[in-house]
Amino acid sequence: MRYAKIAFSLLALLLVVSGCGTKRQYFEPESLSGKVSYDDSLPGTIIDAVRDGATLSNGQVITKNGLTNVILPEGFVYLSEDKGRYVAASKCGALQIVDANKKVLFSKECSVAVASAALKGNLLALVLGSNELVIIDINDGKEMMHLRQDNVYVLDSRIASPYFLGDLIVFPTLDGKLLIVDQQTKKPIRDVVVSNEKFFGNIIYLQVLGDRLVAATKSKVVSISPKAISFLETEVKDVIVLENRIFVFTKDGRVILTDADLKTLKERKFPFATFSGTIYGDFIYMIEKGGYVIATDLDLISTNVYKLPDSIESHVFTTGDALYYKNHFFKLNRKK
Repeated sequence: MRYAKIAFSLLALLLVVSGCGTKRQYFEPESLSGKVSYDDSLPGTIIDAVRDGATLSNGQVITKNGLTNVILPEGFVYLSEDKGRYVAASKCGALQIVDANKKVLFSKECSVAVASAALKGNLLALVLGSNELVIIDINDGKEMMHLRQDNVYVLDSRIASPYFLGDLIVFPTLDGKLLIVDQQTKKPIRDVVVSNEKFFGNIIYLQVLGDRLVAATKSKVVSISPKAISFLETEVKDVIVLENRIFVFTKDGRVILTDADLKTLKERKFPFATFSGTIYGDFIYMIEKGGYVIATDLDLISTNVYKLPDSIESHVFTTGDALYYKNHFFKLNRKK
């Protein structure tokens, strides 16, 4: 009986400790510099968002240039754009390229859903949900390349798009690699393993600045130049590349400022912050899930925090000067 009481007491203590240990903590700013109010409403609610665009419930598209008059076919979401041509796909594998007048310029039925896409001239580069990499000539519909990569089973929803880089096409694979393809021969000439994680290992960020290629998975950032390849291991939420600076936003609320080779120059910690999006210009703006905009200068010295009307619970899309959320938006120069 005595041992039973001791066991019961230990169990109760463990329950209390584990309960306290799992209590979620939230970002709480020391002070507020003001409040942000929405400037206007949108004609629909954001139902899907990728790095370069978002789709509204009425089919309308938002790009980095703001709200467009383009309306996608029902059941399609925005993937990418090139000179007024919009690449859109459905969950069932249907793919279309349309113009601003809803004219269908190209269509194709893929065997699986399209994860990401990029268009340049007559070449359409696709990453399929099955981790197949495809190049299509949209003039005649012919597949110029079709490569199958290793199977993947669980993906991070942040999926980077292929990148046309001069005479090359850089494919971000779903198993954590960068496959560099010669645009003329349509053959791979090099690959770089960013991460070999079995789950959620896909490339979530891909950007080119000058002769430098920067990419990331959820756990690693890589910077590739003609002279060197550098890595930074951390839990990645987002990345911004500005000239010779790279800003890495982490899962635990840190902002890491590095040089182009990922050498840490400075770091700021925002305890318990969860970043839902970032905007950059003269300042870096971090959209915090609890309903805040955290603004900091490019040297991570001064910080101002503004309160949003809502906490962030669904898709967010940001441009150079605006935040789009649900069915409304605000401009960053309209703080109150």
